[in-house]
Amino acid sequence: MPIRHIPSKPILLGVALAFLVTTALTAQPGREQLSGNLVNLNNGGTAPVLIHIDHYSSDSEVARLKGVLASKGPDALRDELWDLEAGYIRIGGGLGYPIAVARSKPDGKGGRLVRLMLDRPIAFRELVNNTRSVDYPFTYLELNLDQAGNGEGKMIVAAKVTLTGDNSVEIESLGTQPVRILQVRPRPR
Repeated sequence: MPIRHIPSKPILLGVALAFLVTTALTAQPGREQLSGNLVNLNNGGTAPVLIHIDHYSSDSEVARLKGVLASKGPDALRDELWDLEAGYIRIGGGLGYPIAVARSKPDGKGGRLVRLMLDRPIAFRELVNNTRSVDYPFTYLELNLDQAGNGEGKMIVAAKVTLTGDNSVEIESLGTQPVRILQVRPRPR
Protein backbone atom coordinates (compact mmCIF):
# COMPACT_ATOMS: atom_id res chain seq x y z
CA MET A 1 0.00 0.00 0.00
CA PRO A 2 1.76 3.20 -1.09
CA ILE A 3 2.11 5.96 1.45
CA ARG A 4 2.05 9.58 0.32
CA HIS A 5 3.76 12.06 2.59
CA ILE A 6 2.37 15.55 2.25
CA PRO A 7 4.64 18.13 3.85
CA SER A 8 3.18 19.64 7.04
CA LYS A 9 0.19 17.29 6.91
CA PRO A 10 -0.39 13.79 8.35
CA ILE A 11 0.38 10.70 6.34
CA LEU A 12 -2.39 9.75 3.94
CA LEU A 13 -2.93 6.25 2.75
CA GLY A 14 -4.75 7.01 -0.45
CA VAL A 15 -5.85 3.56 -1.44
CA ALA A 16 -9.01 1.66 -0.82
CA LEU A 17 -8.96 -0.52 2.27
CA ALA A 18 -9.58 -4.12 1.50
CA PHE A 19 -12.05 -4.49 4.32
CA LEU A 20 -14.04 -1.43 3.30
CA VAL A 21 -14.14 -2.05 -0.42
CA THR A 22 -16.47 -4.47 -2.13
CA THR A 23 -13.75 -6.00 -4.29
CA ALA A 24 -13.64 -9.74 -4.70
CA LEU A 25 -11.61 -10.57 -1.63
CA THR A 26 -12.34 -13.96 -0.22
CA ALA A 27 -13.19 -14.32 3.45
CA GLN A 28 -11.17 -17.07 5.07
CA PRO A 29 -12.46 -19.19 7.94
CA GLY A 30 -10.29 -20.54 10.69
CA ARG A 31 -8.09 -19.37 13.50
CA GLU A 32 -4.67 -17.85 13.14
CA GLN A 33 -2.14 -16.39 15.56
CA LEU A 34 0.75 -14.16 14.59
CA SER A 35 3.45 -12.66 16.78
CA GLY A 36 5.91 -9.88 16.11
CA ASN A 37 7.60 -6.81 17.52
CA LEU A 38 6.23 -3.28 17.39
CA VAL A 39 8.89 -0.63 16.81
CA ASN A 40 8.06 3.06 17.19
CA LEU A 41 10.52 4.85 14.92
CA ASN A 42 9.77 8.20 16.58
CA ASN A 43 11.02 7.24 20.04
CA GLY A 44 12.74 3.88 19.53
CA GLY A 45 10.30 2.04 21.80
CA THR A 46 9.60 -1.65 21.19
CA ALA A 47 7.01 -4.13 22.45
CA PRO A 48 5.96 -7.66 21.56
CA VAL A 49 2.61 -8.01 19.82
CA LEU A 50 0.25 -10.97 19.48
CA ILE A 51 -2.48 -10.95 16.84
CA HIS A 52 -5.19 -13.59 17.18
CA ILE A 53 -7.67 -13.88 14.31
CA ASP A 54 -10.78 -16.00 14.92
CA HIS A 55 -12.19 -15.44 11.43
CA TYR A 56 -11.82 -13.18 8.42
CA SER A 57 -14.64 -10.75 7.66
CA SER A 58 -17.02 -11.56 4.82
CA ASP A 59 -17.58 -9.50 1.69
CA SER A 60 -21.16 -8.75 2.78
CA GLU A 61 -19.96 -7.48 6.17
CA VAL A 62 -17.41 -5.25 4.46
CA ALA A 63 -20.03 -3.91 2.03
CA ARG A 64 -22.35 -3.12 4.94
CA LEU A 65 -19.59 -1.22 6.79
CA LYS A 66 -18.72 0.76 3.68
CA GLY A 67 -22.41 1.67 3.35
CA VAL A 68 -22.45 2.89 6.96
CA LEU A 69 -19.39 5.06 6.28
CA ALA A 70 -20.93 6.45 3.08
CA SER A 71 -24.37 7.21 4.51
CA LYS A 72 -23.70 8.05 8.17
CA GLY A 73 -20.00 8.90 8.44
CA PRO A 74 -17.04 7.77 10.55
CA ASP A 75 -18.76 8.15 13.93
CA ALA A 76 -21.45 5.66 12.89
CA LEU A 77 -18.76 3.37 11.48
CA ARG A 78 -16.98 3.39 14.86
CA ASP A 79 -20.27 2.52 16.57
CA GLU A 80 -20.68 -0.44 14.18
CA LEU A 81 -17.16 -1.66 14.88
CA TRP A 82 -17.97 -1.88 18.60
CA ASP A 83 -20.29 -4.80 17.86
CA LEU A 84 -17.78 -6.78 15.76
CA GLU A 85 -15.01 -9.08 16.88
CA ALA A 86 -12.87 -10.97 14.40
CA GLY A 87 -10.11 -11.58 16.95
CA TYR A 88 -7.89 -9.56 19.26
CA ILE A 89 -4.51 -7.85 19.48
CA ARG A 90 -2.35 -7.86 22.59
CA ILE A 91 0.61 -5.50 22.97
CA GLY A 92 3.22 -6.24 25.60
CA GLY A 93 1.74 -7.93 28.63
CA GLY A 94 -1.53 -6.00 28.41
CA LEU A 95 -5.03 -7.26 27.86
CA GLY A 96 -6.17 -8.08 24.36
CA TYR A 97 -8.23 -5.49 22.46
CA PRO A 98 -10.86 -6.64 19.93
CA ILE A 99 -10.11 -6.55 16.22
CA ALA A 100 -13.33 -5.49 14.51
CA VAL A 101 -12.51 -6.36 10.90
CA ALA A 102 -9.87 -8.73 9.47
CA ARG A 103 -9.22 -9.25 5.76
CA SER A 104 -6.67 -11.34 3.87
CA LYS A 105 -5.91 -11.43 0.17
CA PRO A 106 -3.18 -12.93 -2.00
CA ASP A 107 -0.37 -10.51 -2.84
CA GLY A 108 0.40 -12.05 -6.26
CA LYS A 109 3.85 -13.26 -5.11
CA GLY A 110 2.77 -16.38 -3.21
CA GLY A 111 2.18 -14.47 0.03
CA ARG A 112 -0.72 -12.42 1.28
CA LEU A 113 -1.72 -9.05 2.62
CA VAL A 114 -3.61 -8.98 5.94
CA ARG A 115 -5.47 -5.81 6.94
CA LEU A 116 -7.06 -5.21 10.34
CA MET A 117 -9.26 -2.41 11.70
CA LEU A 118 -10.03 -1.63 15.33
CA ASP A 119 -12.03 1.06 17.04
CA ARG A 120 -9.23 2.70 19.04
CA PRO A 121 -9.62 2.95 22.80
CA ILE A 122 -9.84 6.67 23.58
CA ALA A 123 -8.47 7.73 26.94
CA PHE A 124 -10.57 9.73 29.37
CA ARG A 125 -7.91 12.48 29.28
CA GLU A 126 -8.39 12.80 25.50
CA LEU A 127 -12.15 13.24 25.91
CA VAL A 128 -11.95 15.70 28.81
CA ASN A 129 -9.33 17.86 27.11
CA ASN A 130 -10.99 17.44 23.70
CA THR A 131 -7.61 16.80 22.10
CA ARG A 132 -7.17 16.52 18.35
CA SER A 133 -6.61 12.77 18.77
CA VAL A 134 -10.34 12.28 19.48
CA ASP A 135 -10.91 12.87 15.75
CA TYR A 136 -8.75 9.77 15.03
CA PRO A 137 -10.81 6.96 16.60
CA PHE A 138 -9.50 3.99 14.57
CA THR A 139 -6.40 1.79 14.52
CA TYR A 140 -5.29 0.22 11.24
CA LEU A 141 -2.77 -2.60 10.72
CA GLU A 142 -1.37 -3.96 7.49
CA LEU A 143 0.84 -7.07 7.36
CA ASN A 144 2.76 -8.36 4.33
CA LEU A 145 3.25 -12.09 4.83
CA ASP A 146 5.11 -14.64 2.73
CA GLN A 147 3.82 -18.14 1.96
CA ALA A 148 5.03 -19.42 5.36
CA GLY A 149 3.26 -16.59 7.24
CA ASN A 150 6.42 -14.60 8.02
CA GLY A 151 6.80 -10.92 7.23
CA GLU A 152 6.41 -7.41 8.53
CA GLY A 153 3.92 -4.59 8.52
CA LYS A 154 2.81 -1.28 9.91
CA MET A 155 0.26 0.01 12.37
CA ILE A 156 -1.40 3.40 12.36
CA VAL A 157 -2.33 3.77 16.01
CA ALA A 158 -4.63 6.78 15.66
CA ALA A 159 -6.36 6.99 12.27
CA LYS A 160 -9.19 8.95 10.68
CA VAL A 161 -11.29 7.25 7.98
CA THR A 162 -13.07 9.16 5.21
CA LEU A 163 -14.74 8.29 1.91
CA THR A 164 -13.32 9.96 -1.20
CA GLY A 165 -15.11 11.08 -4.35
CA ASP A 166 -14.13 7.91 -6.23
CA ASN A 167 -15.80 5.81 -3.51
CA SER A 168 -12.55 4.57 -1.99
CA VAL A 169 -11.56 4.90 1.63
CA GLU A 170 -8.74 7.14 2.78
CA ILE A 171 -6.90 6.66 6.04
CA GLU A 172 -5.18 9.63 7.64
CA SER A 173 -2.69 9.12 10.45
CA LEU A 174 -2.48 11.46 13.43
CA GLY A 175 1.26 10.77 13.72
CA THR A 176 4.01 11.47 11.26
CA GLN A 177 4.74 7.83 10.50
CA PRO A 178 3.23 4.44 11.26
CA VAL A 179 4.61 2.11 13.90
CA ARG A 180 6.50 -0.77 12.27
CA ILE A 181 5.68 -4.41 13.00
CA LEU A 182 8.81 -6.51 12.50
CA GLN A 183 9.60 -10.22 12.67
CA VAL A 184 5.98 -11.28 12.16
CA ARG A 185 5.64 -15.05 12.27
CA PRO A 186 2.86 -17.60 12.79
CA ARG A 187 2.41 -19.07 16.24
CA PRO A 188 1.62 -22.76 16.56
CA ARG A 189 -1.94 -23.49 17.65
